Amino acid sequence: MKIVAHRGFASKYSENTLEALSEAVKIGATMVEFDVQFTKDLTPIMIHDDNFIRTTGLNLSVFEITQRELNVKVELNQICEIDEVMVWLKANQGVTAFVELKQESITFHGLEKCVNALCESCDSALNQCIFISFNPDAVKFAQECGFQETGWIVLSYDEAAEKISKELSPDYLFADVEIIPDDDSKLWEGNWEWVVYEVTSLELASKLIERGVKFIETKEVDKMLI
Repeated sequence: MKIVAHRGFASKYSENTLEALSEAVKIGATMVEFDVQFTKDLTPIMIHDDNFIRTTGLNLSVFEITQRELNVKVELNQICEIDEVMVWLKANQGVTAFVELKQESITFHGLEKCVNALCESCDSALNQCIFISFNPDAVKFAQECGFQETGWIVLSYDEAAEKISKELSPDYLFADVEIIPDDDSKLWEGNWEWVVYEVTSLELASKLIERGVKFIETKEVDKMLI
């Protein structure tokens, strides 16, 4: 069973921070996942939401702040630019990162602009980065613009999504455990590896492995690394 640290070791440390990523690696994780939004001036930063309030307490949209303003706000001192994350990643050569581009930034700035900017920011450690997104068009463009591997996060487990998966042919398919049928059936087969996230128990993880899942993504990294 291969474990992906969802937003780092997020059950014990602040999600999407270098601390959360580092602590996951310290206890044995070799794969991490983190989220990317873009600031007003198209600086990619590591954060899930398009507002800082949930994780920092500051009620401010990521689209209302520039890189310079980000660097001087004390409340945002744990928010990292992706350039900083790449420095960390290069220092941890055995680690692979699933880099998720969020839809809010795509909607605000435009798909090609975001994917190109993210590819440029990841360039120094591109061989350790796997681009992922809920947006299939973003995944397709990432395949064309330089990312060596990609993953699509499916919103629903149905025939329409399976068709898109086959057309897109990503290296990985991601799914929330809640959308997968609650039975013993094998998951869609293709040229991809399955990654299922929001898994919180070893029992469930074992059942998913039996159904063809290769990677378990979890915030509770310590429970899954055995």
